[in-house]
Amino acid sequence: MSTLMSGAEAVRTIAQVGNEPDWLGHWRLQAWESYEGAPLPDRVAHLWRYSEPEKFLIDKVEPLLPDGSTGQAVDPTIVRTLSDKFASEATQGLAGLLIQQDMRAPKFSLEEEWREAGVIFCDLSSAVEQYPQILEKHLGKQVSIEESKFAALNAALFSGGVFLYVPSGVEINAPLHAVHQSNQDLAAIFPRTLVVLEEGASAILIDEYGNTPDAGSNGAAPRVIAHAVTEASIDKNSQLQYFNVQNWGARTRSHYTQKIHVGRDAQAVSGGIVLGGIYNKADIRTELLGANAYSEMIGVLLGDSLQHFDNHTEHVHVHSHTYSDLDFKVVLEDEARSAYTGLIRIDLEAADSEAYQENRNLLLDKQCRAESIPELEILNEDVRCTHGATVGPIDEEQVFYLMTRGLPRRAAERAIVEGFFAPVLDRIEDKAMHGRLWNYVRGKLETKTNR
Repeated sequence: MSTLMSGAEAVRTIAQVGNEPDWLGHWRLQAWESYEGAPLPDRVAHLWRYSEPEKFLIDKVEPLLPDGSTGQAVDPTIVRTLSDKFASEATQGLAGLLIQQDMRAPKFSLEEEWREAGVIFCDLSSAVEQYPQILEKHLGKQVSIEESKFAALNAALFSGGVFLYVPSGVEINAPLHAVHQSNQDLAAIFPRTLVVLEEGASAILIDEYGNTPDAGSNGAAPRVIAHAVTEASIDKNSQLQYFNVQNWGARTRSHYTQKIHVGRDAQAVSGGIVLGGIYNKADIRTELLGANAYSEMIGVLLGDSLQHFDNHTEHVHVHSHTYSDLDFKVVLEDEARSAYTGLIRIDLEAADSEAYQENRNLLLDKQCRAESIPELEILNEDVRCTHGATVGPIDEEQVFYLMTRGLPRRAAERAIVEGFFAPVLDRIEDKAMHGRLWNYVRGKLETKTNR
């Protein structure tokens, strides 16, 4: 069928199957109308100079829709594999686990201690049914349908999703892990994550995207277009650590939007582990809305083959006495491409604020390319802002030295890459979280070393 011709029908199907309230169905239809009415981003526009918006259209793939079948369940093989994978996490005190495969009903668990404390950790579809008042208050308030054409598309067609709610004063001392797997070929998927931390709450969330080969594809990665959105509201004196692991398959095109609002005396640490996909664009924004709000962004990107990455970050200081720090590291080889644009904006009323951002790029081959564009928009003089950016090849003297110590060239390069990433990942204080994120990076490095 033609996706553009059936978009409104798909929206109604999602709303009807999920027995959604009128306000949500109306919002979805508004979002679809916004998507249809908005033109494609112009390639001369500042943030689209390195990527083709046509790559993210869904006119040649089918949006995955729930069928309402009560017998739906995640593929038991997938559950077993993931459960084995996370067994070590459980022994280290994982607070909760949510697994979703395409539109199939999720498998999720939450430790009884946190359930009794009022924590909610489930898929968005269940949250709409069980906690409609909380959803109506927060859904779409950080990433609205006016945010962009593709954010509107996600709002219209998301299904499943992740919802984390932590009530006032509850401090979760162990990570929660959400996994979204997709294995259907020629499909469009729309993961959405909503995080709400009330006053004095804290949480750690790993939000992972990945593909599993379709049974009929002879082990090939599925062809997928993914439009994902994350929005988070952090009330005063709360703390959120949010890590998005982008581990899509080799034939996935991914557009990702993330926005976090940080209140007075609150802290947000957000990280991106960017490894997968063939063509990727991400827009990540944190707004500091109250005095003494603090945001730290970290990023690790490892690209090879013909992978394309286009990342844009923003730290927006709305209130005075706010602080931000960003460290984004990129390693490329083969013919991979990366473009990074980072903006620090200090609003007129944001006096006595401090901000720093750093983007370093390491190139392992002559054919790969990286662009780095740091930007400052300062509307108040009483601030301190600095930034740094570098793009350069791997140091051949370092490689030679390691090879003289008995390492093959690939192993020597791997050691240098790990040393390059270490200052970013070592910012993570939680030892269990630090180890988990290193495992993702080392998994791809090991694959590259052994090939």
